Amino acid sequence: MLRIGKKTDYKPQEVLQKAVAFFKEQGGLKLEHQTPTTVYLVGGGGHVQVMAEPNKEEKKTEVDIQTQEWDYDVKQFLKEL
Repeated sequence: MLRIGKKTDYKPQEVLQKAVAFFKEQGGLKLEHQTPTTVYLVGGGGHVQVMAEPNKEEKKTEVDIQTQEWDYDVKQFLKEL
């Protein structure tokens, strides 16, 4: 299991939209659950959970990702942010 994070200039909704598009296209994951700050995708024997929340002090979005079996893809996604 991997937990990794990053700060980005994208808005939280943009991060979540990009995550859904990336993991559906890259790995064929299925969107299992979505809230205004989180998406949870499953498939291939693992999962990816992306959380994106605004950090108003820094005017950035804090992205936190937890994954099992999708470590490489998660790292590639973070490079795009």
